[in-house]
Amino acid sequence: MGQYEWIVKFILEHADLFGTLLATIITILKLTAWGKGKPDALDTVVNVIEQLGAKEVKGGVVAQEGNLTPEAKDAILHAVAKADPKKTPETLAIRFIKNILGVK
Repeated sequence: MGQYEWIVKFILEHADLFGTLLATIITILKLTAWGKGKPDALDTVVNVIEQLGAKEVKGGVVAQEGNLTPEAKDAILHAVAKADPKKTPETLAIRFIKNILGVK
């Protein structure tokens, strides 16, 4: 029974540490799920635009592309490539090398 008492005592003495650890784990899980959901949402919007042939929306996106971060531009490029089979996205290796070298 001494080992269990030591574990409970350790947890109670370091409750703030375990609380922080739990909050960090929950935050990481939520951000990961949110990060995975963003491309799916973008793909859905792009698919609807492609199906409707909404040229005004496409033109608006192209006009705003200059104000976006490189990451957002990359996400749009890959979402459009997924929705439009004529446009093929770059492979992961090429994107990784371009990112390291800072090539657009």
